[in-house]
Order: sequence, then structure tokens, then C-alpha cells
Amino acid sequence: PYSLVDRTALGFGDPRACIAVLDGAVDLSHPCFDGAALSTVSVGTATAGAALDHGTAVASLVFGQPGTPVTGLAPACRGLVIPVFSESVAGGDPVCGQLDLARAILSAVEHGAHVVNISGGQLVPAGDPDPCLAKALET
Repeated sequence: PYSLVDRTALGFGDPRACIAVLDGAVDLSHPCFDGAALSTVSVGTATAGAALDHGTAVASLVFGQPGTPVTGLAPACRGLVIPVFSESVAGGDPVCGQLDLARAILSAVEHGAHVVNISGGQLVPAGDPDPCLAKALET
């Protein structure tokens, strides 16, 4: 039978570890981030709407502080928020090209990320990543 694991037995992460979240912008004023060690490196330009909502939701699942509306999986870890989405030209969903994603991954590593969470994807006709993205993923 399935049983829930006591979150306190797993711990809350380690402040020596840095997790990068590559997603939309994050509303750092959200109460779940009170006390979180977060910094931002800008890559994308989408700072509102669906990109902001999704970025905030994903970051809260990782960095939400205990005793706030959302307790994340690693609230004691240092966080690096890297918004990667830009507004779409046609007014549709925010977009992130493969080269921008490659730059964001390299930036995360340069800023000390040990773990990189990427919330996005892009279908391409050939199915192969851009060589720059493939190289960034190898780092």
C-alpha cells in the first residue's frame, strides 16, 4: 500500500546547493518566498501573464518556505530564477528559442547552479536540438 513520506524526514535542502529555475518570470513578492534565498538573472522579456503565473508556480514548488502558503521541495537551497520566455509576436503563448535556452543554461552554470529545472520545450521539424543547445546540455 502507498504511504506518504514525512517531509521533515527528507529535509528541506541545503543552502550550499543552488537550483536554477528556467521558466517565466517569478513574482518574488509572493508570500511563499518570504525568507527564500533567491536571485534573478534576466534572459527573457515576458514579465506578465501566463509566463509570470507559470514561473511563480514552478518556483514555489521548489523554493516555497515552510509556514507559508506553499512549502517547496527544497526551500533551504539557494535559488536562481532565470526567466527565459519572451512575448510572442502574434500575441500567443510566450516563446523561448533554442539559442536563448542554451544561453540560459550556460548562465545558470556560470552562476553556480548545481541543478537546472527547465520548464519548456520546442518542437522542431528535424527533431534534433540546435548544436548550441546540445552543447549547453552537456555542461
